[in-house]
Amino acid sequence: MSRPPIYTPETQIDAEDFHLRFEQKDVSFVRAEMDATGIVCYYQSADILADKDIQIWITKTLEAFARKRVKERLVPRLLNMAANRGLNVKAVRVSSAKGRWGSCSSKGSINLSLYLVLLPRHLQDYVLQHELTHLIEMNHSPRFWARLDEVCGGKAKALRKEMRRYNTSFLIQNN
Repeated sequence: MSRPPIYTPETQIDAEDFHLRFEQKDVSFVRAEMDATGIVCYYQSADILADKDIQIWITKTLEAFARKRVKERLVPRLLNMAANRGLNVKAVRVSSAKGRWGSCSSKGSINLSLYLVLLPRHLQDYVLQHELTHLIEMNHSPRFWARLDEVCGGKAKALRKEMRRYNTSFLIQNN
């Protein structure tokens, strides 16, 4: 038995930095375009959209668009936050990690998941500040949380709790 398609004509993603909608149009193949508001995926029929290879193509296309958005919007915010805190980020990479939103190496390199674009802006900022705080404290000690609280208005643990409501599949809505 095959899995049901992830993407259907009703699928949409509606996040602050990443919008997706499907639109039926007389096209010879499935096509995706990015504009200022997000991504429109054009398709001719729901049957074509349900094809396994098309589903894989859509996923890869969405990941490429998300990676681009992270580089355009979140990386500059991260570097600005770092400068405001007097921190030095050695490198920033964008990964396709689904299990963690970000990470920080002991060498000062920060990895951001491309799925961060699916989060509300205040939670994106929380993740960015969380990883920057690891440049100072490479653990989750009380001192780490105190430093993170300083830049999160005393709400670090509340934001961490709110983050637990999100995962990548939660943000794709089939209406």
